[in-house]
Amino acid sequence: MATPRHILVARTDKVGDLLLSLPTFQALKKAFPAARLTALVSPYAKEIVQNHPAIDAVELYEKGESPWSLARRLKALKLDVFIALYPRPAQVFAAWLSGIPTRIGTAYRWYSFLLTDKVKVHRSACDRHEVEYNLDLVKPLGIKPKAGKIEFPLTPEERAFAKDLLQEKGIKPKSHYVAVHPGHKGSALNWKPQRYGQLVAQLCRRKDLRVVLTGAADETDLMSRVTAHISGLGPGQKPVLLIGECTLRQLAAVYEGADCLLSGSTGTMHLAAAVGTPTVSLFCPIPQTTPVRWGPWGNESTVLVPQGLQCPDCRVGACSRHDPMDAISIEEALGAVEKYLPKKVQR
Repeated sequence: MATPRHILVARTDKVGDLLLSLPTFQALKKAFPAARLTALVSPYAKEIVQNHPAIDAVELYEKGESPWSLARRLKALKLDVFIALYPRPAQVFAAWLSGIPTRIGTAYRWYSFLLTDKVKVHRSACDRHEVEYNLDLVKPLGIKPKAGKIEFPLTPEERAFAKDLLQEKGIKPKSHYVAVHPGHKGSALNWKPQRYGQLVAQLCRRKDLRVVLTGAADETDLMSRVTAHISGLGPGQKPVLLIGECTLRQLAAVYEGADCLLSGSTGTMHLAAAVGTPTVSLFCPIPQTTPVRWGPWGNESTVLVPQGLQCPDCRVGACSRHDPMDAISIEEALGAVEKYLPKKVQR
């Protein structure tokens, strides 16, 4: 195969998924430094790849765009290689329509016959990390990359924004704080708001430690349900609320300064991991959401999964009678967070 001149990598799903794809872009840029590397991503996640050192251009894919419309756009790019990290039939069909010479994707989809290079990998086995599964898809180009760290450099402006925002909320520079993100997009089970509120209340009572609760603009109701379980705190103890006040990259800068992030299995967990912040992550028993595949990558981390579940339905995360996430206690989560705190704020 001739050295490619223009490679497009398609990953049009969520923020966390795209973050876990960055090592693939990094490996391609290292192997083919002279090649132009374009990312096809969703508008929601575009911040993850904008200004990334391994990515030369970004194309946005709106859900519902017709294969013929996308094919015209791809043809105009004069691509040598198309790599489908997130296999969607319309995108693969568009790549075939546009006549891209090399089209790479997984082998076991009904539309895989449209690919020139079919990689035999069963992601549903969930026996390796998503970063490693993604890197399998560059091997037809003759490279065998190692699963390195995620590069996610922040700008001085993003760090300055986070510093100013926190200071405005009462958190001085170099102060110790724990970030807590109680939200999730529904792909995995998570703690109840009550549990998050009770844990935050305990952290807030510690001397010289603040808590920053983060959430998206559409999670105001969730944050209200969390804070309803936080009471009896003085003015300097109450958690700082950041609800829809940051871009994704600015939020990453907020996390970068934290001692730790506590969350469920979410894109924000991967965001914190990408900037090197320790994470405590609450994972559920659903086999498809296992931390083996979806756990934090490249940072110090503690993953908590419900243990000792007696109910067979709870053990697969499909129980209508119990909440298997209740098996992760507040004390267990507090102990995990405490590992990443300086001694002066530990109990």
